[in-house]
Amino acid sequence: MQEKEIEDAKREKLRQEKPAVYDKIIKIIERHQKGIATPIIDIAYSYACNLKCQHCTAARFAKKGRKLTPPDLKKLSDEAHSLGLCQFCISGGEPLIFEDLDGVILALQPHKFHMTMSTNGHFLSKKAARHLKAMGMDKLKISLDDFDEKRHNENRNSSGAYQKAMDAMFNAKKAGLSVVVQTVVTHQNCQTDRLIQMAEFAQKNDFTIDVLIARATGAWEGKHEVLIDKEDAEFLRKAHDQYPVLHRDTFPSYGMNKGCGCVDSTLHITQYGDVTPCVYIPISIGSIFKESLANIIKRGQSIKCFQEYSSLCLSGEDRNFINKYMSKTYRKPLPIHWTEAFDKEDFIR
Repeated sequence: MQEKEIEDAKREKLRQEKPAVYDKIIKIIERHQKGIATPIIDIAYSYACNLKCQHCTAARFAKKGRKLTPPDLKKLSDEAHSLGLCQFCISGGEPLIFEDLDGVILALQPHKFHMTMSTNGHFLSKKAARHLKAMGMDKLKISLDDFDEKRHNENRNSSGAYQKAMDAMFNAKKAGLSVVVQTVVTHQNCQTDRLIQMAEFAQKNDFTIDVLIARATGAWEGKHEVLIDKEDAEFLRKAHDQYPVLHRDTFPSYGMNKGCGCVDSTLHITQYGDVTPCVYIPISIGSIFKESLANIIKRGQSIKCFQEYSSLCLSGEDRNFINKYMSKTYRKPLPIHWTEAFDKEDFIR
């Protein structure tokens, strides 16, 4: 299938299953043209996890007293719906070990939103997959660090992680959930046959691949050697041309070329209520415990680097952004406050 056919099939599936959500999603292009932010909100409800991955991005977040609860998420969902937002992603940690996962899903009001979950797949049995579908989940992003079983298991520090992830993909597919293979690409593992083999596997099984390029944050804080270069980026572009199921968030999609989508297309909420421009930029632009989502988005849109178009991922490719802003987060409790990262000249007047 070509890229447009893949996108059209996804939209049609949503139209049939959640027509009210579909009606919101088809307005994203018009909103984007008008400069109205419509971010997918990723929520790290808890950092609890059953694995200890070498590239964990949650490893450096400082503990705080107040944590997210289902009532907090219900309030967030109401605000997001009133703003015309239409997509949530539940992440962590590992969501499938959250004791109150059902309450988390219900609080987000899945009949009003397209619902995604990021998981390592370790506990995604056939029964669990069917239950998530019944709860209103639409898509599962299942982590696969490498198409080589040994490499994946070593990165996850778990001998059975690869097979668990593979089983999870097919359990999710059988339950009627859309399946995304989520893989982290570094300079060291980018230009390999294994990534192409993963793309062929995904295309054969009607999965898509979400390529997450490495960032020098979390467990990789300051390790700029993992960042991809221009040749790696071109390799990924050519792989996408050959295998449309392989995708990066900076690639054009659904008729839009948004580039790096910080704030306008993505937001991240930590376990402690801090809102960051994306999962990989540990700079808080506000807290849902202290102010409205609308005000936080407005502040984010007032920061120049998040409003200027960039074909590069700011946190993973743009060396100027990395050296000027990401480096300010190194060796500090995370996330840092926006006033620690940005000066007056960084804001739109």
